[in-house]
Amino acid sequence: FMTPALSVDLKERIVQLYAQPGSTMAEIVKTLDCSIGLVSKVVNLHRVYGQVTNPTKHRTGCPSFLDHADHHYLQTILAANPCLYLDEIQHKLATVRHVD
Repeated sequence: FMTPALSVDLKERIVQLYAQPGSTMAEIVKTLDCSIGLVSKVVNLHRVYGQVTNPTKHRTGCPSFLDHADHHYLQTILAANPCLYLDEIQHKLATVRHVD
């Protein structure tokens, strides 16, 4: 069971709170109802990289079969017809974009 990814907004809020004079990690934990480990990790990432995510960490999992143009095509056809069924979308991808 994997925990859901935490939003960038929450991580940025941690940095904002930590930047306030006199703010402690323990107070942030209580305010945002998160773990001390998360607060520490986010503050450290911000200190090292100047952002709340690790830019050197690569996405895990299988590589995507769809490229940027395929994603754009999907967004376009769904914007034009939001009621398409999955099989119709798959058929359009196969015939127009040659994605199996």
